[in-house]
Amino acid sequence: MKSPDNPVSFLHRTRGEPLAELTRWRAGQPSAGLLLVEFEFRCWWLSDANPLPLTAVYFLKSPGQIVCAVTDCALVASATSAQAQIEEWAAKHALALFEPGRPLRLEPVFIPKPWGQEIWYTGVEARGVCCFSDGVNVAPIPWVQAVMPAPGAGEQGAPLVLLKILDPLPEEVTGDLYFELHTQKREVYVVTHVDETAWPGGAGAIRFGFDPAQVANAGSRDAFCEAYLGAVREYEEVRREIDALPESSPPSAELRSREAALRQRMNAFTHLRELRVGDVVVVPLCMPHSLQHGVRTIEFQTPVYERKILSFAQKVLTQAHWDTAEAVQQMILQPPPQVPFERLPAGAGVAAERIVDFPDFEVRRLRLEPGSAESFAHHGSYVLVMVVEGQMELTGVALQAEQAAYLPPGYAVELRSSQPAQPLVLLLAMPRG
Repeated sequence: MKSPDNPVSFLHRTRGEPLAELTRWRAGQPSAGLLLVEFEFRCWWLSDANPLPLTAVYFLKSPGQIVCAVTDCALVASATSAQAQIEEWAAKHALALFEPGRPLRLEPVFIPKPWGQEIWYTGVEARGVCCFSDGVNVAPIPWVQAVMPAPGAGEQGAPLVLLKILDPLPEEVTGDLYFELHTQKREVYVVTHVDETAWPGGAGAIRFGFDPAQVANAGSRDAFCEAYLGAVREYEEVRREIDALPESSPPSAELRSREAALRQRMNAFTHLRELRVGDVVVVPLCMPHSLQHGVRTIEFQTPVYERKILSFAQKVLTQAHWDTAEAVQQMILQPPPQVPFERLPAGAGVAAERIVDFPDFEVRRLRLEPGSAESFAHHGSYVLVMVVEGQMELTGVALQAEQAAYLPPGYAVELRSSQPAQPLVLLLAMPRG
């Protein structure tokens, strides 16, 4: 029935909590039509943001098939059918249209860093918000989570496991990441590229804990930590002297020479672990680490932003101080022994291994030889899938290397390469709880 608020018979407009209003509307057993739910969205990743007015869009194509969208645009009806109307809105307002239960492509966001860039796929914070994509248009992940019917797009108001690529510059020092540790954030890196202009022979590195000989020669943990802290403080003094110079006044040759010598003395306390393509680095809590220049990695991590910076060979832009004194009290000096990955059952021509088993998430790596396939379903939670090598399709979502998707709980698929003559290498991350 038409009304001033609903000028066309196929459209119902209301206000409230989107999923509750969708349930109420569907209880009336409509055979087709459009439901618009206006609601206020809280940007939970921002501390002082005002509620954001949004509209959830639900298109009932048939009694058992829903398409949903979400927008901050004002939607005015002008078409003669629900199908034509949602298509018109999608074109006019760049609405991304999603079907519950199907994979969702993850649209990357590029975050510049002093040492290069991070490429986020699931990040949601003040520095950037990633999106789901329908292949044409995009919508912010937390918006979609607020309106997506079961099996959903992840828990409302909670971040997904953080998936990103670390892409450091190939230049030594300039492309070296912070030497830092985490007390809450668990990380795992998978090396995908080593720049051979930076690392002839293809063996890059990560600064990972401390040199065993230096630790042993110190005689005790306290003595080692005191000596290391002293070296860092000397280096920090010259670093801050350089950082305080105007951009138009480069450091003198004497200052550059002193910086290099003190940096070398400080870094001599640490250990460089060799890295090649395909290597995996599991970063324990409180382990100081610094990925080195020219080593590109895929990273999965706990979605919290916390770190303690022990040192950095450039100006730190995100905080006014280093955290060395506090970090030294918490850091572990050397990583636990590396153990072989757990091999998982798999079909012919498929190698499956669990490369990390953290309390809050696990990551598996699958390698499918040309022509092989592997049935996959995970009912406990969502899954993030990242293609490392090759190409594949997931219910209409085509993925190539360094492309990723969200798989809803219960989604079942036969994993196989879309190029039968090529192998397929995948990373699959699954949260716990």
